[in-house]
Amino acid sequence: MTMVKLGTVLVLICSFFWLFVFGPFYDNIAIQLAVFVFVMAWHIIRFSFRETISLLKFCFPFVLSLFIFGLIFHFTRLFGRVDWLQDTLIKCLVFPSSLIFLKIMLATITYLDILNLPISMKKRIGLITMKSAFQKGEKILRRFSWYLNTYSGLQSTGRIRSELRKYACLIIALYLYLYEEIENSNRLLKNRYQHLYEVNK
Repeated sequence: MTMVKLGTVLVLICSFFWLFVFGPFYDNIAIQLAVFVFVMAWHIIRFSFRETISLLKFCFPFVLSLFIFGLIFHFTRLFGRVDWLQDTLIKCLVFPSSLIFLKIMLATITYLDILNLPISMKKRIGLITMKSAFQKGEKILRRFSWYLNTYSGLQSTGRIRSELRKYACLIIALYLYLYEEIENSNRLLKNRYQHLYEVNK
């Protein structure tokens, strides 16, 4: 049953990316907008409006960078292309849509599903560690963002520069937190598994 569930999740993920990211519907901005709205609504229902806004804030600096470079390429007509603006708008929809869809699909995989996988315990521990760390990382994102908003050193510069510095600090802080969390969780799981193994031996 677990393999059927994981297989279904994998098929849905591959189908989504084949259709909307690399496939026939990529160039259709109306379809991409519809997919974006659908995925946003699904995420709000599956999780919450607050978590959706938090995730969009995380995507914002990447989307903003895409948009700015797209505008520059469009007005300079880089490589003689005149479709840079349309392509940029599509990418600004595809990036958050694909990221959030992937999150929704992976959230359907439980710890019990991982434990039932026909793989070694070492690999199971690794997968459980990653799932746990990234779930905690998403929750801690709002706290990091609040701390950075109260830090006076980021408020002294211009608004745009301040926002860019804040997002850069946010990404670095989240990366360092996840690295430490993965190390600690992996060590804890290994110790508990070793203890259970010795008790049942």
